[in-house]
Order: sequence, then structure tokens, then C-alpha cells
Amino acid sequence: MTEFEQSLVALGISAATAFSLPKSVGAMFGLSFASPEPLALDDFVERLEISKGSASQGLKFLQRMGAVRVIYAPHDRRTLYEPETSLRRLLIGILNENVVPHLQQSGDAVKRLRDQLDGVPEAHREVLEDRLNTMEGWGKKGRMLFPLVEKFLAGPLKGKN
Repeated sequence: MTEFEQSLVALGISAATAFSLPKSVGAMFGLSFASPEPLALDDFVERLEISKGSASQGLKFLQRMGAVRVIYAPHDRRTLYEPETSLRRLLIGILNENVVPHLQQSGDAVKRLRDQLDGVPEAHREVLEDRLNTMEGWGKKGRMLFPLVEKFLAGPLKGKN
């Protein structure tokens, strides 16, 4: 890899780490951003020295997030990928892939925990119920932020309930 590619890969890894994403995903996004031409799976494997399985998984994740898109080139049977350059689409993808599912899962978990309060000693029940109420409040506030984030990013978020 060139020094320029290495620097963009490092930047991609840094960004991925900030969003609690795998380093390999950040490296793949950085490499796609550094390449003026769309890249195939084998390009990621060769340049980043990662396994084909890791590259395949990473590309599927980046596609689900909307961070890369598939490009079809005439007379090329390979699937080619290029980076998404719209910050709005990237942020919406990160939110939809990571934050929204977490808020939905944590809401379900709090409901299950509430059902388990009967098994907690009476002396602790009130404190723990207050804490569950706090966690529910966090989820509600997070879901209330969705319309503001949508307006700021000008695009719909999945799972706004």
C-alpha cells in the first residue's frame, strides 16, 4: 500500500474505533476511500492482508450500513465496491445498524427485568425498580431524539417506536 492508502486506512480504523466498530471494517472503509477505482473482495484481502472471510463479512457489514455500494462494471464479473461519501448517509447507516437496535433490545431487556423483580428481596425491590424506571427513561429520551436527528440529517431512521 502507498503511504496515502496507509494513512486513510489508519483514519478509517480510528473512526471505526470511535463508533465501536471492528478495526477491520474501518480499514476496509479507509482503503475504499483511498482508492480512485472501485475495489473487489480480493483487493481488500491482498492489500489489507486479511482473510477472505473477514473481508467478506466486513463488506457485507459496510453494505448494510450504507458505507459502501456495489458497482457493476461492464465485462467484469467481480463485485466491485466504492465508498459512500455522503456524511448524512453514513451517520444514518451507523445509527440504524448500531444505536437503533441497541435501544430496542435494551427496552425489551428492561421489560424482562421488570418481570423478574418479584424474585428480588423486598428490601431491595424499590431501589431496583427506580433504577429500571431510570433505564426506561433513558430509552424514551433516546427515541425522542430520533426526530431531531432525522431533521438534522434529513433522512428517516428505522425503528422509531
